[in-house]
Amino acid sequence: MLGEVAALAAAFFWALASLLYGRFSHHFSALQLNLVKGVIAASLMLLTLPLLPNVEFSLSPEHIGILLFSGVIGIAIGDSAYFASLKRIGVNKTLLLESIAPPLSGILAVLILGSLLTWQSWLGVLVTTFAVALVVMQPETHTQKVNAAGIGFGLLASVCQASGVVISHYALVAGDIEPLLGAVLRLLAGVGALLVTLLLFKRRQLAQLVTGFSKMAQREFVLLLLAIVVGTFLTLWLQQIALKYANPAVAQTLIATSPLFILLFSILKGQIPSGKTLFGTVLAVGGISLFFIFR
Repeated sequence: MLGEVAALAAAFFWALASLLYGRFSHHFSALQLNLVKGVIAASLMLLTLPLLPNVEFSLSPEHIGILLFSGVIGIAIGDSAYFASLKRIGVNKTLLLESIAPPLSGILAVLILGSLLTWQSWLGVLVTTFAVALVVMQPETHTQKVNAAGIGFGLLASVCQASGVVISHYALVAGDIEPLLGAVLRLLAGVGALLVTLLLFKRRQLAQLVTGFSKMAQREFVLLLLAIVVGTFLTLWLQQIALKYANPAVAQTLIATSPLFILLFSILKGQIPSGKTLFGTVLAVGGISLFFIFR
C-alpha cells in the first residue's frame, strides 16, 4: 500500500511541476533545464539524507552501478527528452506519450526480472492507461502544433522512463536500499552525464545558462525553485519509494495518472471538462482501484 500511495503522490507533484516547468521551457534548453534541476535537487537530497534515521550506506558495487546506470538512462536521457518534448508539444500531449511507459514497464519487468502480475493488475494497467490517454486527447483551448520531433522526444522519454524504473526497482529491492539514497545516486549519475555532454558537445550552453539566470526576475526564480523542489526532490523520492514497495508496472501506471491531476487543476481554474473527459477520469479511478482491491 505504501508504494501505491507514494506513486499517486508522485503523480500529483509531477503534474504540478510539469505546469511550472512549462513556463521555463522557452528560457532554457532541455539539457540546461535538466542540469539545473538535477544540481539543485541533488543538493537538497544530500542535505536531507543525514537527517533520516537508520540509513545504511554500505552498498555493493553491483547495486551502485545499477543505480548509476539507471540515472543516466532515466534522468540524463529521459528527462532531457521529456523537457524537449514539453517545449515542442506542450504538457498534456507530452504526458499522453508517457502513458505508454506503464505497459512497457510491465513487459520489461517480466522479461528482465521475471516479475509476474495478476490478471487484475494487468487489467488495471490497461484500463488506467486507456483512461489517461482518453483524458489528455481532449482538444485544448490553446493547442500547440504537434511535430515529429516533439513526438519522438516524448516516445524516447517514455522508453527511458520505463527502462530506468525497472532497473532501479531491481537495485532498490535486491540491495534493500533506502529510497532517498537511491534517488541521490540516480540524480548524481544524471548530473554527471549531463555535465560531460555539455562540456564535450554544448560548452556554449553552460555560459548561456549563467546569462539566462541573470535575466530572470525574482518571481521566476522562485517558481523555478518550487518546480525543482516539487517535481524532482519530492517526486523522485516518492517514485523511489513506490519502486521499492510496489511492482514496477503498477507503480509506473499510478505515476502515469499525472494528466488526471492536470484535469483537476483545470477544473479549479473554472474550466469545465467535457462529458468524455469526466468519463475518462472515472474510468481511470476504476483502473487504479484494481490495484488496491485485488491484492
